[in-house]
Amino acid sequence: MQGIDYLAGCVYHMIHFSNLPNILERRALLSKENVILEAITYQSIAFEDVQNLRDRIFVWDFSKQIFRSLHSYVPFYFATHTPMLYVQYRNRIQNEIVIFEVNRSILKQSGVLFTDGNASNQQLSKHSSEFVEIVPASIRRNTCRRRYQPGGPRGSNPNHTDFYSDTSFLDRLKWDILTDKWWHMDDERKRIKHAEVLVPDTVPLSWLTGITVSTPAMVRSVSNLISECGLTDRIPSVTCKPEMFF
Repeated sequence: MQGIDYLAGCVYHMIHFSNLPNILERRALLSKENVILEAITYQSIAFEDVQNLRDRIFVWDFSKQIFRSLHSYVPFYFATHTPMLYVQYRNRIQNEIVIFEVNRSILKQSGVLFTDGNASNQQLSKHSSEFVEIVPASIRRNTCRRRYQPGGPRGSNPNHTDFYSDTSFLDRLKWDILTDKWWHMDDERKRIKHAEVLVPDTVPLSWLTGITVSTPAMVRSVSNLISECGLTDRIPSVTCKPEMFF
């Protein structure tokens, strides 16, 4: 739709509070690939079977002319009330979640990609070893391409998620679903609700525009850690926004 500024607003990255000291120490959010390379101990809030699917997804990097692992990107969500956050609520750890906010203008940076749904939804089988190489839609070719090896896809999911390398494709996202706070949804709406922004390798904390938690007690805990790491007034103050949680 003309006249809509899709770059107005933020994107969001969730972590468990126990991971915050390592993030503050490094002054950055790291991709899972970099976390593993640095042998950093962390508490994952992701489903292991979904992580296994992401292990088998490789995305074309136009600048380096190579396929790179999906795990080499730091993922953000366009939506706040995602099914993934609802899982943390159901697991009774929502109050231990910290949400980092970054302006959507990050999408203009070189190498940053976005998707129209959960990046792991590529019709891969959970019980076989095929993998997929994805070339995001670009200015030169406006369709997303994928190649399965050694053949496929073998999964039963009828839908797949496309990748995009230019902000001109933001109008392809289902914004009515992304901005809807209603969490009762079918599998396809869940896929769409998890549309991602993918930042290569690392996100410096200096890029943050907000740090959000669900309780005043967590505000104090996060603020104390920020102070101990010497980052007070160097990154955004922590705010309590219960409306961003379930």
